Amino acid sequence: MYENPRSYRSPSTYHVRHDPDGPAKLSTTVVHALADAMGVDVTHMGFSLYDAVDPDALDLIFAPHPDGTTRPPGHVAFSIQGYQTTVYSTGDIVITGR
Repeated sequence: MYENPRSYRSPSTYHVRHDPDGPAKLSTTVVHALADAMGVDVTHMGFSLYDAVDPDALDLIFAPHPDGTTRPPGHVAFSIQGYQTTVYSTGDIVITGR
């Protein structure tokens, strides 16, 4: 399983933090976090993030404005395959499962 030093798990909640300065897009971090929470390999998930949210929009919603100013705080929540996923402007991703 993918090991992420910025993640932790409780019995029904999985938490990971996206690094906006790292190489991965936010949507990629969300996909890997969902795979981890589900206990499956990311290449065998059987669904697409597009089934719940537009990954391109997710990548842009918390990105700085073109002039470099930050966007206001907020979050996006969606359900996919029975997992409630909340993505915060802080980079925190919280997934509660079945």
